[in-house]
Amino acid sequence: MASLLLVDDRPQNLLALQAILEPLAQDLHTASSGEEALKQVLEHDFAAILLDVQMPGMDGFETARTIKSRPRSHDVPIIFLTAISKEERHVFEGYEAGAVDYVFKPFDPVVLRSKVAVLVDLWEKTDRLREQEERLREQQLAELRRESEERYRRLADAMPQIVWTTDVEGRATYYNRRWFEYTGMRPEEAGPEAWAQVCHPDDLPTALARREATLVTGDVFEIEYRFRRAGGSYRWHLGRAVPMRGDDGAIDFWVGTATDIHDRKRVEEAQRFLLEAGDELASGLDYRRTLAAVARLAVPAVADWCSVHIVEPDGTIRELEIAHADPDKIHFVRELQERFPPRREAETGAPAVIRSGVAQLIPEIGDEMLEAGAEDEIHLGLIRQLGLRSFMCVPLRSRDRTLGAVTFVGAESGRLFDEVDLRIAEGLAGRAAAAIDNAELYREAQERAQAALVLASIADGVLLLDREGQIQLWNDAAEQITGLPRAQVIGRKAAEALPGCAEALRRVSVDGTPETVPVDVGGRELWLSFTGVELEDGAVYAFRDLTEERAVDRLKSDFVATVSHELRTPLAAIYGAAVTLRRDDLQLEPRLVDKLLDVIGDESERLATIVNDVLLASHLDSGELHTRIEACDGAEIVRGVLESARAHAPESIELELDAPESLPPVAADEQQLRQVFVNLIENAIKYSPDGGTVSVRLEAQPRSVHFTFADEGLGVPASERRRIFEKFYRLDPDMTRGIGGTGLGLYICRELVHRLQGRIWVEPNGKGSAFHVEIPSLSGREAQGVPAAASPGRKG
Repeated sequence: MASLLLVDDRPQNLLALQAILEPLAQDLHTASSGEEALKQVLEHDFAAILLDVQMPGMDGFETARTIKSRPRSHDVPIIFLTAISKEERHVFEGYEAGAVDYVFKPFDPVVLRSKVAVLVDLWEKTDRLREQEERLREQQLAELRRESEERYRRLADAMPQIVWTTDVEGRATYYNRRWFEYTGMRPEEAGPEAWAQVCHPDDLPTALARREATLVTGDVFEIEYRFRRAGGSYRWHLGRAVPMRGDDGAIDFWVGTATDIHDRKRVEEAQRFLLEAGDELASGLDYRRTLAAVARLAVPAVADWCSVHIVEPDGTIRELEIAHADPDKIHFVRELQERFPPRREAETGAPAVIRSGVAQLIPEIGDEMLEAGAEDEIHLGLIRQLGLRSFMCVPLRSRDRTLGAVTFVGAESGRLFDEVDLRIAEGLAGRAAAAIDNAELYREAQERAQAALVLASIADGVLLLDREGQIQLWNDAAEQITGLPRAQVIGRKAAEALPGCAEALRRVSVDGTPETVPVDVGGRELWLSFTGVELEDGAVYAFRDLTEERAVDRLKSDFVATVSHELRTPLAAIYGAAVTLRRDDLQLEPRLVDKLLDVIGDESERLATIVNDVLLASHLDSGELHTRIEACDGAEIVRGVLESARAHAPESIELELDAPESLPPVAADEQQLRQVFVNLIENAIKYSPDGGTVSVRLEAQPRSVHFTFADEGLGVPASERRRIFEKFYRLDPDMTRGIGGTGLGLYICRELVHRLQGRIWVEPNGKGSAFHVEIPSLSGREAQGVPAAASPGRKG
């Protein structure tokens, strides 16, 4: 059915045209303007267009020119319908616009219908011709495809490789002649998944997974796998499948090939096996263990079975290892050997090879050979169950003596050995024999070097002096402890190479009693604990560095003395005030009583602070202090600490706070952060004995809040700025300015700030100091992926 487009701006005219053309029984479309007509032309193909000339907006001439300018509608015939002047210029304009006819109103319905019928008939004939051309083209393409497919099949059948095709879902649709020759299948047996039936069970899961992946991605399929041939043996093939795509880019089908790479694969596996076996043989001194490991490496790389026999010192032959991929088959062979022990006088096998020293190769084991080696029918039946196919045995020879033999057997894999395999086996045997022969020599050398190795590797320094006092041994630990390299001391007299140590050694007895002495080495004082033992040719000294332990002990002693002094001072004040209050012979004024009670309270608080610092430092060291991170108002905590400090600060100290109106919350443990601020403010007050201003400034950073505690006090010398955060360290240890303390305050600050993932450091501030603390803001900590939750303390 043809489509006709009727264009007129008057509805009554469209109705009249529809009535006139109704008998033609075609698909009639209407449009009331040029713009609507253009839209219809874009959506449909028309056999003819009846177009009114005089329309508001876009007239018929302009509409026709636009229709003719488009490639899709260029050839559509247009009949102009008009009631305007019949002057030639109007008629010519219509034909120039692309009209095939020009009908004036009023028009004869029969004539108009006849003209349209001619155009419809012409369209139908053209359409039939187009369909015929399309069918002819399809027939030609189909014929070409059939010829191409036939040529492809003839070519595929002539190829030495296996060739197949699959549909888009991976189901096989064709196998070439080589497939049937190799697998022994009949055409009716070669179904869509026939390849999976001949793929080796160990390779099938990987092949299936790779195929599924390439079916999804459209990538080239490529894998190495083993195919079973008609005789039952497997050979390695390189499988490759390429997608064939249509004009639209979609995959129509897949073309695959399988190329035999068995010989190359066998050489690669043999080379890999020799490398691994060589590494295993060189990995240790126990040749029995390494030979057993080599037998296990051989399966299934180069054989289905592998066994190792060795000659014991008494001349007997012992089977060291028998290997197979299936433990049940090994158990079966063990039972078979117990029931039918191998004959030592047999002409084949490990005993015969060990006796003769000559390798044996049986490329293919026939049934007659099994019958000759069996003791009875039962024994023959059991041997047949093993499926033995090929055999070779090589001797382990070294320096004209046979140390044992290695046996390789091909069975269920269908592997058949040849001269190439025998040469590979003999190469392995040569390496194994050398490993056995060298094992004893190596063990002897190792035993001789063991004593020196122990001395060289222990954590204590070891010094060996001969009778002339020359240094013969200086191990790694001695180098690390003293900083003196071995090349600088070996072969020299101790008095020259180690002047400080040589003098100390004269004070050390050689009866094994340890003695700790100070030694000056390169301008450093080291406390070394020496133990000496006298030898026939000299003396050996072992020593360890106790310098750090001495320093820690000194720190502990200083700490005990400091804490004792710090505790004694408030205790004395408390005791004096309490004794005064208890005296009955004195009438104390109420104001004095209050003052004495204040002394007791203040000193008790000071005493509690000292005890709390000691306990807190202990918890930090043991890791028992837990930190709970939550949102905290840093400015509010600082204000609270400053308000508390003002109540006890000397009148000469002025406390100031510089904080913006709004600060982001910090992620911290509120109590621990408060402890840091208390320690820093008290430290600033304590180290400002002459008074001055202690200022605290707060500043928001991109991911943190910066706290600065500045004073105008004694300051910190540049050489001491790294040490002031050490435990027990005090800037004024001798209290020349009357400044006491346990040396724990800044150490506690550092450890607590680190637990809050923050930083703390000190910088000069004029003659005073400025301590800086950065604590992560809540948003900054979350940006780093660290949740705000309870977390245990860590070792300081």
